[in-house]
Amino acid sequence: MNVPYITIFSTMTVDGRIASYVGYSKLSCKYDLLRLHRLRAESDAVMVGAGTVIADNPSLRLKYFNGKDPDRIIVDGLLRSSVNSRVYTENPQKTVVMTTGLAPEAAIGALMARGVRVVVAGTGPQIDMKVLAGRLWEMGYRKVMVEGGGRLNWSLISSGMVDEVRITVSPYIFGAGRSIFDGEGFRTTLDGPALKLKSSQICECGNEIHAIYSVNH
Repeated sequence: MNVPYITIFSTMTVDGRIASYVGYSKLSCKYDLLRLHRLRAESDAVMVGAGTVIADNPSLRLKYFNGKDPDRIIVDGLLRSSVNSRVYTENPQKTVVMTTGLAPEAAIGALMARGVRVVVAGTGPQIDMKVLAGRLWEMGYRKVMVEGGGRLNWSLISSGMVDEVRITVSPYIFGAGRSIFDGEGFRTTLDGPALKLKSSQICECGNEIHAIYSVNH
């Protein structure tokens, strides 16, 4: 099956949290934001989950790097995110919503009326990530960047759909909150994917470490 090259980009605390227990997630320095937006510019599309849209209401446009805004892929199995979210009101024709057969017809109709593309990728309530990846390939996407959500990150990595993981470790500790990969978990190291370190560097700020791993399927 043909699928896009999928890269996860996340910035986490030393204890592996991408958000605190109250949802605070501002962990990146200015150099990390530049890395993030450079990868956006190099990608055909950027993917986030419903939780990110609901919590942050992002535009997912380029801000810290010059280039062409990527398309936006929203993974929302029950269409919980508001139709008034920025990803649906700002250039809606550049947004694709991946949902399931359990999504409310009224919400589907409202998004389509805005010009948003709605694609069903599973019967529900969970989206089939392999079906999702195949549909994205059929739509012409070859390089997709994921800015999860721990749940989206987990769904993709546990489905074997991730090719590369880019992680920035920020010098903070939350002790609780959202994990970078948030799911039922692997029992042992043998059950999960094998990652190979491709590169690592100390950030220009001097306090963060950025590492790139390839994922062996």
